[in-house]
Amino acid sequence: MGRGPGVRAASETSIQIDFRYKGVRCRERIALPPTPANLKYAKRLKATIEHEIATGTFEYSKHFPESPRARGIRKGTPLRTALLSYCESLETELQPETVEEYTHDAEIIASGLGKDKTLGELGRQDIRLWVSKLELSKKRIDNLLIPLRGTFARALEDSEIQTNPLEGFRVRRTEQPRETIDPFTPQELAALSAAELGDVWVAWAWTGLRSGELIGLECGDVDVEGARMHVRRAVRVGREKAPKTKSGERTVQLLPAALAAIQNIKGTREAGPVFLNPNTGERWHEDRALARAFRRACTQAKVRYRYPYQLRHTYASMALSSGENPAWAAKQMGHNDLQMFFRVYAKWIAELDPTAGSKMVERFNAVTNGKTEPDPARYCAVLVKSRRRA
Repeated sequence: MGRGPGVRAASETSIQIDFRYKGVRCRERIALPPTPANLKYAKRLKATIEHEIATGTFEYSKHFPESPRARGIRKGTPLRTALLSYCESLETELQPETVEEYTHDAEIIASGLGKDKTLGELGRQDIRLWVSKLELSKKRIDNLLIPLRGTFARALEDSEIQTNPLEGFRVRRTEQPRETIDPFTPQELAALSAAELGDVWVAWAWTGLRSGELIGLECGDVDVEGARMHVRRAVRVGREKAPKTKSGERTVQLLPAALAAIQNIKGTREAGPVFLNPNTGERWHEDRALARAFRRACTQAKVRYRYPYQLRHTYASMALSSGENPAWAAKQMGHNDLQMFFRVYAKWIAELDPTAGSKMVERFNAVTNGKTEPDPARYCAVLVKSRRRA
């Protein structure tokens, strides 16, 4: 009886036309027997419909006046449906945990903007008003909008919407909340070392690893004799992946406290994960379980709880406040941007160290005592005189 793309014989007295309109798959029948001539006509009709959809002139009731869809079709796919469909389409492109995050954010967006609203009904003002009420940082909102931006971009590409309300949309915040650097003191670390899984917290604070890197560390990555370890992987929700950045794959010098803690944990094991969940005897599945264990340790040690990432901050603050080379500390921690490293930690260090600048004073006081280096005070005096003469 004949068959074509999007056109087929539905029965002895009707032909079905299949097309997409505003992201919705539509199947409509026309009351014509599927003869070769009528099938050709149906193909031409489908081509006309698709042209009208592309140019924004399509009227459903004009071609299918009796169709329930002609009376009830709305301006596009429901928002939640479109968001979840977009997230699902990313499963072959992104890691499962990333798709899971996007799907979680998609639910937040749908709840905030209205699950029953459709893409065509959402305007820039709706989104701007919703964003203005969010008590989140600019970075978090930008990340939250990723699935919505992708959904709108795909809808525009599919001609479901004529304009993208998020085109050129920027999140603005007068004051961006920053992460608080709240490291643990030496006394607190000593107390934590005596609590449940104490060696884990000591190793974390004295290596500055990210949580996924800590979970992913293997016994074979640790060179006890050379007092160093190789960070080759991170584990997130049970899945191994590369470290967060290219510089994240690195060799870390193990300071005595870290080396001793890791040796205590590892024992004579030469293979398998270094850090094991005591409840399962296996590698930690994800960092939330590790965080729960850390909360219990803080309670036992009577230490004010901060989330475990502060152990990484503790490493940076100990290194920099002790006068270690910032470039060395950044490399140890896997930072690829020294400027960012300073931006995160420099202000805190200046406030912490009351003797800041003393090394400069000591050095410049010493050069006047018979050394070959020029006296900076005399140099400054000469410089001032020369400027006055000029």
